Amino acid sequence: MSITYLRTEILRMYRNRRSLIFSMLMPVILLLLFGRLYGTETLGGAAVSAYLMVSMGLFGSMSAAIGYGGTIAVERGAGWNRQLRLTPLTPRAYGLTKVIVSLLLALPPLLVTYVVGALALGVRIPALTWLAVGLISWVGALPFAALGLVVGYLAKPDSVQPITGLLFMLLAAFGGIWVPAEAMPDLMRRVAEWTPAYWVGQAARSPLFHAPIPMTAVWAVLAWTLVFGVIALRRFQSDTARA
Repeated sequence: MSITYLRTEILRMYRNRRSLIFSMLMPVILLLLFGRLYGTETLGGAAVSAYLMVSMGLFGSMSAAIGYGGTIAVERGAGWNRQLRLTPLTPRAYGLTKVIVSLLLALPPLLVTYVVGALALGVRIPALTWLAVGLISWVGALPFAALGLVVGYLAKPDSVQPITGLLFMLLAAFGGIWVPAEAMPDLMRRVAEWTPAYWVGQAARSPLFHAPIPMTAVWAVLAWTLVFGVIALRRFQSDTARA
């Protein structure tokens, strides 16, 4: 992997303040809105405010990870990918760099949402629980980073933003991020269980209930990451063959 290219990508993405601010602002607004309505209640022994904080943090990290993959479509449209192939940068290093930057972009929404949850909603959980929730949520952005790569290779530059926006909205709505899957009608819950957002949410919220991470969630997240990763790799190979 090229450290120079990785550093360049990190600087470029963190300078894109508009997308970065959106990924931090939207979950905070939703957290404050729903937190004021239900924050004093409890759910299965955990404070609803903490439950909402974790969920909205996931929404922010998920949207940031998916959205970054869309830069591939822009780079393809501008011919930047063809220029990179003339450098020593390998295809594997290119893809790995995109995934690493996606994960780095997933961090600010999580941190900001947690700070707002603690200060504005009075979320109080043990330090180890904070650490477990944050780490699981961050690693849980991996399948969405892979999904972003798929979108980047399939979408056109002028349609990539609407597609990524629609994707993370649908995943949040039908994956039990905005509304607990337990509160959904039976059909919607069945749909939720086929989404990566549902399983990442199950894993990330389990420390709130002092419960172990469900192994079903672990395998589901790994499976979705593998599926999206294979699709992205095949699309990359196809794109390279046409160039």
